[in-house]
Amino acid sequence: MNKSPFWEKAYRDKDANVFGKPSREFYDLARMLPRNASVLDLGCGEGRNALFLAQQGYKVTAVDISEVAIEKLKYLANKEGFNINLAIADIRHLNLENTYDLIVAHGCLHLIEREYSTALIPTLKGATNNGGYNVVTVFTDSIAPPEDLKDFCVGLFKEGELFEFYADWIDYFKDTYVIEEEHPGSPRHRHSLNKIVAQKPIKK
Repeated sequence: MNKSPFWEKAYRDKDANVFGKPSREFYDLARMLPRNASVLDLGCGEGRNALFLAQQGYKVTAVDISEVAIEKLKYLANKEGFNINLAIADIRHLNLENTYDLIVAHGCLHLIEREYSTALIPTLKGATNNGGYNVVTVFTDSIAPPEDLKDFCVGLFKEGELFEFYADWIDYFKDTYVIEEEHPGSPRHRHSLNKIVAQKPIKK
């Protein structure tokens, strides 16, 4: 097994963009969230989404298990003058004491064992304010992970399974797609993904 995934090394270059621009759904959410909305970004990495959301004036908490990722995000946030609450934590053992208007788990749940991810999603739903949103993106088993990542993708979701977790919420957007990409320190590869942006119903 590899000692660490490619992104651990890539994050050490504080000025390199490893994963690109904010995911497109956050541009829509930036127009929909209330002013001063509270945001939790799990598996934030170098912060492509957390930085964008902080730029919109939201109160962002960003969490990652990687010390290198959090160090880089701290550097980038300070550079841009954004105040982001940063935490190094393993999402498998997450203790959520607050509630949020938006919770993001973008590309991290398939990196933890299924017993943890299937328990975590209901926790995230419970920690979301009424009318708030969850954004979740996972790799699915429709395409096997590339050789350099197979030891880290320990919790691939079955195709369509993610959507079932949010059957009792309002679908704003959901998608099934395949991406082909290349990152610093990693060969070009393909992934199959499911993504959902769902809104928690407002209780009357």
